[in-house]
Parts: sequence; C-alpha cells; structure tokens
Amino acid sequence: MAARPASFQATLFRYPGPGGWTFARIPAPKRRGPRGSLLTLLVAVGLVVVAVAGEVRADEPPVVIGSRAPALPSTALEGDRPPPPLATGRPTVVDFFATWCEPCHLALAALGRIVAAEGGRIDLVLVDVGEPRETVAAFFAHHPLPAGARVLLDGDRAAAARWGQRRFPTTFLVDGAGVIRHINRGYGGGYEARLGGWLRSMTK
Repeated sequence: MAARPASFQATLFRYPGPGGWTFARIPAPKRRGPRGSLLTLLVAVGLVVVAVAGEVRADEPPVVIGSRAPALPSTALEGDRPPPPLATGRPTVVDFFATWCEPCHLALAALGRIVAAEGGRIDLVLVDVGEPRETVAAFFAHHPLPAGARVLLDGDRAAAARWGQRRFPTTFLVDGAGVIRHINRGYGGGYEARLGGWLRSMTK
C-alpha cells in the first residue's frame, strides 16, 4: 500500500462543547503555505462558533430585553430541589458564573452588597456553568453565599445556551412577572452602581 503523502496531516483541535471540552481532528489541506493555514484557521473558528451555540435550536428566538425568562437548570447545589420560580412578584437577579472566573468573584461580592442594601426585596439565583457539584461546593465552602441566594448547576451548559450567556459573568435582571428587563455582560467599572440603579427602579 502506498504511503500517505507527507503533505496530508491533521490538526487535533480542542474546543468547548455543550458537555465540556471536545476534540476534533481537522485535516490539513494538501497545499502548504499561507492559504492552507488560513483554511485550517477558518475551519477551527467555525467549530468554535458551532460549539458555543450549544443546544439552541435555529427556530428559538434570541433572549433579549423584554423576553420572558427561559427555564433555569433543574439541579440545585444543595440537592435535586426544583428551580425557584421567576414570576414571584418581585425582581430576581440571575447571574451566570464559574468558580475559576476572577471577575465573577468580584461580581458576586457586588451582588451580595446590592441584595443586602435592598433588604430582601429581590431574589438572587447563581447559575454555575459547566462545573461538577464538588467543585462548586468547595468554592462556596470558602466564599459564603449572600443571604437567601440559591445556587443552581448547569453542568451541560443547556441553560447557558437557552439564556444566551456568552461571557462570564452575565447578569440578568428579571421582573416580578418573569420578564427580562436588563442584561449585563461581563464585569467592569460601574457594575455595582449600574445594577443597583436598575434594581432600585424595578422595586419602586
């Protein structure tokens, strides 16, 4: 049998999938040089786009301000308790985070101060994305939760896909009727003041 041409190679590419890191073998083009490298790069970028899209169906509308809040994960950190309802008559903060994300730690501290300042007039739901229960439990053993906060586990990233979460952290403010009123993607200067102002306007 003839030997495979040396120009036919494959690149092992690692990308985040809905259930965790996924590996794909991308055949390299036979033509070497800038064009071949560009083609391989475009294929890799395409895989990332597909992977990040998660399990959102093509016919599902994007989550935007004014959308009804999608379903939350069904698994809670403290056990298989049902997710909290979002149409409770008072605002709910839904924050998607990961324990390895340093900006998420800052956002969590800010949310704790906001919740305390509001005196129990808002609910806080933290959704951990893509990590096992043991990792999340170990994190909160050293980082106390804000009073009344619930932690849900989105191990397969399905909820993150439904909500359109693409950055860490992503914070959604849901009104008492279960409608998304504000979305904050990422963490930066003004995060605490901005979310605090939004929530005060929602609790008037």
